[in-house]
Amino acid sequence: MLPQAQAETLLKADNKTGYFGVYFNKSGKTKPYQAQVKRGGNVESLGTFATAEEAALCVARSPEGQKAAKRAAAPPPAPPLTSEEARQQALAEGLTLLKADNTAGYFCVHHKHGRPKPYQARVRRGGKQVSLGYFTTAKEAALYVARSPEGREAAQRAAASEGQGRAPAMPSGAVLKEEGAVPPMPPDAYVKEEEVAPPMPPGAFFKEEERSMPPDAVKEEGRSAGRPKRQKIN
Repeated sequence: MLPQAQAETLLKADNKTGYFGVYFNKSGKTKPYQAQVKRGGNVESLGTFATAEEAALCVARSPEGQKAAKRAAAPPPAPPLTSEEARQQALAEGLTLLKADNTAGYFCVHHKHGRPKPYQARVRRGGKQVSLGYFTTAKEAALYVARSPEGREAAQRAAASEGQGRAPAMPSGAVLKEEGAVPPMPPDAYVKEEEVAPPMPPGAFFKEEERSMPPDAVKEEGRSAGRPKRQKIN
């Protein structure tokens, strides 16, 4: 290996040269190894070299080679979650997998036939459709939707619509009106008392409603109507 390549990463590849971005050119005599990268949608040549290591070193120093080295150094992706694992993970994170009336059965999850990972998580963000990735199961895709800001907002709206026993928030400036309470009186109103006798004019006197009975009309209380009166004997 070249001394310069010891401090840099020469990416291996499953091809005839054994290196990423290095191809063997039969027509070349003194420099048969060509370094190539894909840039801007086109294949661009970085030159020809006498050895495969020299060509691989040139590729490793390019921006495309550095990006490829970072991807290779990254840890492998986690294995796909099963439906039960996705459900348990959602419970652990306190998330809600929102269901929907579509082919996938979940909010913002779309089923794509004929793909190794047929379920796509897709949300609307900034007026555009944004893909969150493809997944093996619908619940795994729904988990990624639930983790997104759009999924959390949709879960809050769903919880608010169901009520969950909470009173809706009162708008600013609203006043709680107690049921059966007397409404406040206007500033210029006064209380009119029911059945209050009008004030008596000066010099008036109280007239008794029932007149007293004459003296001879008094009936002795407790005397029986059929019992004769006792006569006085001289």
